[in-house]
This record gives sequence, structure tokens and C-alpha cells, in this order.
Amino acid sequence: MKYWAAALMSAGALLPAACSQPEPGTPVEFSRACALENEKKIIAVSGFLKPAGSVFCSNHGGRMECGFTLGETADAKKGFNAYIEQGSGANTVDKLKSGYRREDLKIRDSAGNVINPAEKVRLTGRMNVAPDVCFLQVTRIDR
Repeated sequence: MKYWAAALMSAGALLPAACSQPEPGTPVEFSRACALENEKKIIAVSGFLKPAGSVFCSNHGGRMECGFTLGETADAKKGFNAYIEQGSGANTVDKLKSGYRREDLKIRDSAGNVINPAEKVRLTGRMNVAPDVCFLQVTRIDR
């Protein structure tokens, strides 16, 4: 009986670790995010999200994603594409209606809270890099 109790206690101690969220990706400086060495790696990079003129949503690899530009600063003219899953939970963007306005954008962080588009965020996801192509498939958004 003692052995069963010990085995159950050991198994119970492992459950929280099995249910926790995955570790954030490898931190990468913004200026190095699009380096070929980051191809298919899970990275974490900080910057400011903004729509690239308009937000285009499409099905990429089995999930509906919406494209944004991640810039190094709030007023950056350049950056790279960050694709965020469309949805209503944590780490998603609400489905946009035709004729939306910037204030209609609702992007949620890893806690499910709506972020202010003017605040700096840390995005984690799989980086896709090739000559003249650089985008991040976002899996986590942190403040």
C-alpha cells in the first residue's frame, strides 16, 4: 500500500508540469530576426504591431491567420510580417468585419487580455526565412 501511495504522489507532482504552457522561444534581437539561421526556429522577438495598410486574413497551414507588420519602434516604416491566428481566445485576433477601423482591431495576449496597439509586445512563434521572405507564425503574445 505504501508503494501505491508513493507512486500516486509522484504522478501527481508531474501533472502541473505536463499541463503548463510551452517555454517561450529563443530570444532574438529584432535586427537578427530575419537571419537565415532562424529558419524554422521558434523565436521570441519584441516590437510594435501594426496593420500593413490593411489586414489580410487567409488560411495558412490549417489555421486562419491575419497578417500584421512587426516594427522595431512604434513609428518604424519597415518591419516583417507577423501572422496571428484569428479567434477569440488568448494569442489571437478577432475576426474583422468589412470596413473595419483601426480601433476595431482586438488582439489578445497570452492571458487573453486585449492589447493596446501602441504598446510594445513580445511575439513567439516559428520563423520562416528565405531570400526576400521573412515572416513569423505567432503562437504567443506577451506584453
